[in-house]
Amino acid sequence: MVGLLKKLERLIKWAIFMVFSVMIVAVVVQVFARTFMSQPPLWTEEVSRLTLMYILGLGVGASVLTGDLVNVDLALMIMPKPMRRFCELASAALVSLFGFMLVPGAWEFTQLGAMQTSPSLELQMQYVFASMLFFAVLLGVFGLVKFLEILLGVPETELTPHDPLKA
Repeated sequence: MVGLLKKLERLIKWAIFMVFSVMIVAVVVQVFARTFMSQPPLWTEEVSRLTLMYILGLGVGASVLTGDLVNVDLALMIMPKPMRRFCELASAALVSLFGFMLVPGAWEFTQLGAMQTSPSLELQMQYVFASMLFFAVLLGVFGLVKFLEILLGVPETELTPHDPLKA
């Protein structure tokens, strides 16, 4: 199971890298075109928005596991370990529950996109809206994994206060 999750996490990180690369190309083309052309291409703005949605949709799940999401570290650092563990456990459970609660709405939203196309790319909007489905599913799954890691006592890095004088 752990191996499967690590492969999934690597796949997600690779996909984020690829989508981010597409976003960089689109923005560079957009900046160049707006600077040196009288009529910039319309597709660049839409591609940059679409890629940003996919970066968010794919990245949020892995961020739960790695702890890269916004956290209240200062409050957690001053808590005794049992209280901190309880708060982290409750937080992971609520994140997972919230993610799974979003899945039906995200699925319905994705299906509605089959009846629409994007203005400049003429891409079916269900492919655009699927980013929110990825967001919900991955948030639920990785929130559940984080919950299980905390529950089973998988070692985690210790929280330490940041000292700007130590570099």
